[in-house]
Amino acid sequence: MQGDDQNLNAALHGIDDAKRATLRRLIVNGAFVTPIVASFAMSGLTVERAAAQTNSTSSVLQKSDRRLKTDLVRVAVHPAGFGVYRFKYLWSDTEYRGVLAQEVLAAMPEAVVRGDDGFLRVDYAAIGMRMERYTA
Repeated sequence: MQGDDQNLNAALHGIDDAKRATLRRLIVNGAFVTPIVASFAMSGLTVERAAAQTNSTSSVLQKSDRRLKTDLVRVAVHPAGFGVYRFKYLWSDTEYRGVLAQEVLAAMPEAVVRGDDGFLRVDYAAIGMRMERYTA
């Protein structure tokens, strides 16, 4: 594993810190085949922030786009600085506790994915929490 880490560091050398962190996450979590990402890195190409996702089965992607929620009330602040909210989805009367993808995107872009439907989803495992039913 030590040799793999040295190879990865060499492939990402010279890329700014923010891009290097995102590319490292993509490579380590297997979102792409390592040589493809490394060639992107060496060519200075970028991956769209909202397209950074893993193929991990442990990821829990939830529709968290602001446009799909109503009755938002901020109930806490995540350690990364974005809000944690009580809300309802437009199609439900059930209250949930979770985050807004747009806020997570600004703080932790690697945890946000744009679905085929155009709505943003949050990888709750990547932000260290779960979306759950709200209980007072």
